[in-house]
Formats: sequence, structure tokens, C-alpha cells
Amino acid sequence: MNLRTAFLSFASLAAATSSFAACGGGNGSGPAPLALSSPPLPTPTPPAGRLYADHYGVLDEYALPLHADAKPVQRFVEAPGAALPPQIAVDPSGKIAVATPTELRIFHPPIRTLAPARANLKIALSPAITEIGPAGADLVDIEYDPNANLWLLNDLGGEVSEIAAPLSRSSVAALTIGFGAPGSKTAGYSALVQARFDVNAALYVYANQANTQRSRIFKTSFPYAKPPSSLGIDLAQADFVDATQYLPSSPYQAPLALGQYFGGLASPPPGQPPPQPVNVLAQFSQPFFPVQGLFPEATAGTIVGALIADPPRRVFYVLDAANGRLEEYTLPLKPHAKPAFSLPCAGGPTLCNAKSEHLFLAP
Repeated sequence: MNLRTAFLSFASLAAATSSFAACGGGNGSGPAPLALSSPPLPTPTPPAGRLYADHYGVLDEYALPLHADAKPVQRFVEAPGAALPPQIAVDPSGKIAVATPTELRIFHPPIRTLAPARANLKIALSPAITEIGPAGADLVDIEYDPNANLWLLNDLGGEVSEIAAPLSRSSVAALTIGFGAPGSKTAGYSALVQARFDVNAALYVYANQANTQRSRIFKTSFPYAKPPSSLGIDLAQADFVDATQYLPSSPYQAPLALGQYFGGLASPPPGQPPPQPVNVLAQFSQPFFPVQGLFPEATAGTIVGALIADPPRRVFYVLDAANGRLEEYTLPLKPHAKPAFSLPCAGGPTLCNAKSEHLFLAP
């Protein structure tokens, strides 16, 4: 989404920095977060012009609005010659970041290739940015926040780190957040999966509990001085829609959370065992409430590999986890909804069937 970036006043920045110091770093570690910017002003913005669909190392660009006969207007190999697909992210202005275990490559629009030699900026990964092992970093996700700061999720040590904008060759981590430490709110949840942000730059991290089948989504709000707290639900591929993101003419203005939900649909009657959990595309009203908000208000029977909302158009897009098909749903989600249309994944089974995938909006 395209969001106006605001910056902290000197006094606010000093207060945020002193807050970290007072907490002894809180859940963060590493360099003092001197480069943190403020959450963006939540204002309506024009609809995005492009949708990027990542299928296991190949990135398809679609023109928006999407339609039932749409085909990619461009296709990129994300890391030519690499044995494994890299991690990838797109920032609010359309810059693309490609992350290998040893390097970040930043490409500025207009983008015609993701060949390493054409990168506008390369940043060597080092311990000053994230944990480094014999083969480099074990990155499981990278994400831009609404201020174009780049966040890395590294399964070496269960570490989330932020590189503050503007990125440069000398960038180091402005902030790190550890997951899984005994006695912390994330104890046991050291297997990171993905990060997401809402319009106010709150960070959501989906993580798995080591050696179990349990997963949870955790939240920490700007300036990230408090340890991440569990939202109490298993919600993967989450995206968060703020009321300010709808066009003023939209008849629907409610804030929502969308994602792949694993859990119950209602509380069991007194004295009865809990019902069997379901695995469904789900919608929750925001904010989450201890009773009402912990169960979805609408579900659809699909397994989502990637999801992103387009509030100005009152739609959201998903990639089917099984076959990579690109689907458009009406926003808000209606109970038992079907997609308005579905586009085949052009990469074939090698790229599309039960493989890693992501969706990004760009100007």
C-alpha cells in the first residue's frame, strides 16, 4: 500500500530511545533504535496499480484492477542461478528487496530484471544485521513496514531484526527482537514463519512452537519497546485492514483481520469437549476481543498460501496453497464465499504446487 511517511520529532525520538534504555532493551537487543521512524499517518490512499505474485522464486507482475482473463505483464527470476529461492519483499514505493543467505539486493522501479548485476543497492549480511552461520543467515521471511524499513526473520536464534530506511551499504540493525526465550511471552515459539504489519506499523509475527504442532500470531506495536504478546489464535498469512484504508465512498468501513485460521469456530457448551479445529480462510472484526474476537465471523473452505487486501477496491487476493492459483474475493468476506474468479498459476507444478508464495501490492 502507498502510505505517507511521517517522522518523529526530536523529543519523541529521544523519548522512544529512552524507553528502550529504561527497559534494558526490553525484547530488543543490539544497537539502540536511533533510526526508528514513526507510524505513518493513517489516511486513505489511491488503489495500487500492480500486484506481485511470488511462486517459489519466480515473481509475476499483474496490472490492477485484476480481471478474469488477466495474465502477467512481466515475469522475473528472483535470484538467477541460485539453488534455492530467495526471500522477497516490495516496499510502499515499489522497490523490490531480494534476500539470499549472504546478501540483500534492492531494485528501484521501473524494474525490468532482478539480475544481481542490475541491483541499485547491495548490502552484505553480517552479524551487525542478523545472525550469521556457516552458510549465512537462515532467513524465512523479509517484509517492509509502511515506512519502508526492512525487517528480516532469521531462524538462527529466532531473531527478528529491522534495517531502518533509508537503506545503505553501511546499514546495521536498528532493532532486534528475540523469540522463544524461556520465561518470555514467546517462550518455545522460536521457529519463525512470517511477519506482517498493519497501517500503524504494528508488527505481527507468526511463529511455531518447536517440536509441537502449535502456532500463534504475536503482536508488538511501535516503538516495539514491549515484548511481543500472543493474540491467542493461530492465524497465518494474516493481513489487517484499517477503517482509514477504504475510500470515503465505500459503504463498508469496518476494520478487519484476514488470514488462514486453525482453531474452533465457537465455544463448546458447558461440560462438553471443544469441537474439532478447522483450517479455513477466516475474517475477524478488529480489534480482537477476549470473547467475540477470538472466533471468526466468516470463513471459506480454502487453504491460503498468501493473502493481501486491497481495501480501496473492496477486494482481497489469495494464492491457493495447493496449486498457486490467484483468486480474488470480495471484501468483507462473506460466509462460505467463493472467489469472484480464479487465474491459473503460470509456473506449472514445479513452482506452483504446495510451494512457498507471497503477494505484494505496489503503486
